[in-house]
Amino acid sequence: MNHTAYRLPVEALDIVIVEDSKPMQMILRSILLSMRVARVRVYDSPENALDAMLVEPPNLILTDWKMGRVSGYHFLRTIRHRKMAPLCFVPVIFVTAFGTRDLVEKVLRAGAHHLLVKPLAPSTLFNRLQWLIADERQFVLDEATGYHTIAGVDAALAADLEKRRSLQRARMNHQHAAIKVGQEALVTRRLAVQKAQERAKLEAAAENAAAAAAERNSSFADIRPSASDDVELRAPAPAKAAAAPSAAPRPGPRVPGAGSRNTGCAFAALDSARGAGHIRRANMGVRTR
Repeated sequence: MNHTAYRLPVEALDIVIVEDSKPMQMILRSILLSMRVARVRVYDSPENALDAMLVEPPNLILTDWKMGRVSGYHFLRTIRHRKMAPLCFVPVIFVTAFGTRDLVEKVLRAGAHHLLVKPLAPSTLFNRLQWLIADERQFVLDEATGYHTIAGVDAALAADLEKRRSLQRARMNHQHAAIKVGQEALVTRRLAVQKAQERAKLEAAAENAAAAAAERNSSFADIRPSASDDVELRAPAPAKAAAAPSAAPRPGPRVPGAGSRNTGCAFAALDSARGAGHIRRANMGVRTR
């Protein structure tokens, strides 16, 4: 069976507001009246609202999630029981400040049509009303529990869960791939830096070797004789070579007695030298005394 607001115009809706906050009651009431809905009833507790709705069921219920003694969840479960017919077929939209994913899933599985988060804009509420009027989903009775739920909710939530898991896996795979690519890029960059350092070391060693070789060549050039020195050292060689072949003078004809005279002269010179030596030593002795 479809909900009681299915295909009704907004102007024909009879809406019940269950809200324990007075300011929020006024806000919701003013928004709905600006849409020219047919009727707006406001109650500050689920107990008061149930008594009135059993007598005159509305087309839509807007209720808070957290209220006094009865929470929004228990209020919804009470409405959705088959003993509450025809009230069990009234669509329910929650308005709360706690719009977590877990809460949304819990609300939808319990039989709510939607959940809106405070603060609430008039355009958001109007769009939700338009969507609700066109919602073709029917209520399904669970014979084991006696509660009505909305058809297709479990399958939709399971598909949404699988989609989120798939997105999470894709995100993790992307992160792992990005980390792997980053690690590979880091390794490549490190290898490039290492190769550059090794190349710089080789170039520095080659430059040092070239500088050492140049220094050795320079020192060898400093101790090597110059061309002028070579000429000066080799200059006397021709003179000695020229003097070498000169032959002793050919002796003339020997004069008788010449040899004895020459020998006598030699002995006389020797005696004269010896005498001079004795005299020199004697003089040195006198000076010493």
